[in-house]
Amino acid sequence: MGSLYPNRVIRSLRAALLLVPIAVAPIASAQPPVTPFTLDYRLKSEGIPFSITATRTLKKVKGDLWKMEVSAKNWLGEIRETALFNWQSCTPQSSYYGYMRKGLGQLKEATLHLDRETGVAASERTGKAMHSYPISETATDELSVSLALQCALERGEQDIRLDVADEKSLETQRFRVVGEESLKIDGERINTVKVQRIRGANSPRQTFMWFAPKHHFLLVQLQQKNKDGEHLMTLQSLEGQ
Repeated sequence: MGSLYPNRVIRSLRAALLLVPIAVAPIASAQPPVTPFTLDYRLKSEGIPFSITATRTLKKVKGDLWKMEVSAKNWLGEIRETALFNWQSCTPQSSYYGYMRKGLGQLKEATLHLDRETGVAASERTGKAMHSYPISETATDELSVSLALQCALERGEQDIRLDVADEKSLETQRFRVVGEESLKIDGERINTVKVQRIRGANSPRQTFMWFAPKHHFLLVQLQQKNKDGEHLMTLQSLEGQ
């Protein structure tokens, strides 16, 4: 199956889409730990002569249901990811995740429905049979991971574990604060907390993220290192944050 971007750009973009900024407030029944936002990030990949802009939007749909959507589009095609969830303490408790990408005359789609009553996730992908598997009560989706991370960082946590469901299975992911660094974002020098995703000792991939404490732990940069090179995602502007 072809894709609208080179494979390494798609892998980097999908990793980047996992991390979306929020403004965090104390947990309360009338005030969830997140506020709506719309922000743009620029993704650059080693060996690719152009950058991609991803627009990320978070909004309340109705009642306690929230929707996060990420979209990126250029002359090659389009990619979009969507998640629906309710907050369970610091975790976005997902009920739906889906992605779509199209370009060069091809279309690929996937959906994941998480049934909280039965504790089962069911996924469908282009060209694949339906697949189901058990999930935990705290399972979130790939796109909503960043919300849980930022909420946990706001609470002062240093070592974070999350149950993450994707189209194939449930995986426990671990993240750790590994230091502090000063970064320049949109011409402004800001202090950040550096977080690493902890993978297996033999994993060829490395993922680092930088969050800004003075901006409600806003994600300002993500670095992904694979066998095919380095991919860097950076917030374009801090205006209004």
